[in-house]
Amino acid sequence: MIADITRGTQVIARALSLLNKPGVRIYVIVPLMINLVLFGALVWYGYSQFNQLVEWLMSFVPSFLDFIEWLIWVFFGVLAAIIVFFSFTPIANIIAAPFNALMSEKIEIELTGKAVSSNVSFSRMAIDAIGSQLRKLVYIMFWALGLFLVSLIPVVNLIAPVLWIVFGSWLLSLEYFDYPMGNHDLVFAEQKKRLGERRGIAMGFGGAVMIMTSIPIINFFAMPVAVAGATLLWVEQFQSNSSSET
Repeated sequence: MIADITRGTQVIARALSLLNKPGVRIYVIVPLMINLVLFGALVWYGYSQFNQLVEWLMSFVPSFLDFIEWLIWVFFGVLAAIIVFFSFTPIANIIAAPFNALMSEKIEIELTGKAVSSNVSFSRMAIDAIGSQLRKLVYIMFWALGLFLVSLIPVVNLIAPVLWIVFGSWLLSLEYFDYPMGNHDLVFAEQKKRLGERRGIAMGFGGAVMIMTSIPIINFFAMPVAVAGATLLWVEQFQSNSSSET
């Protein structure tokens, strides 16, 4: 188990070198630019709307209390940062799903020298990739609700932070292993089964990705690194055990 956790963690550093390959680079740049533009637009729109809200609220405040304006900005600024942090990964992955699936395929070809065998067309793959992201969102919401309820139970809630970390690591593994496994026509249930058989790798990898996504700025680059890392682990640790491979 410890060896598997180490393999899952260390693959992040190795994955970085794969992203600059000529056939891979474009699949890193395009979704990254799309998401930067999207979130930049959302932040700009949110700022403009919030600025109007603050001005309206301050119109009811006596002049000697003007100093609370900066407190309002700090409070809602932190709140906005938290919302952006937790919404970035799922939204970014829905938008980038087709690109990530193709990037994973190109990386696998780079690693193995063999074409990825799949029975679906590109358009079907793109639809399946987006559909898989939506199914995972439902899965996330279901389990997150359960953990939220556990967090409300006195005494039991003392272990809630640990459960959230474990759950987050598992979800991030499901998120990114979906691309190489999905390219081989493995459905969500089969992906969970495969990862469950090598849970140490899944948790080590997911934990490393979680650390990346928790660091501002770096979290924008976590997605392509995680896709590359999951593909690398798929080729080295999972594919040889796949009954679908010949």
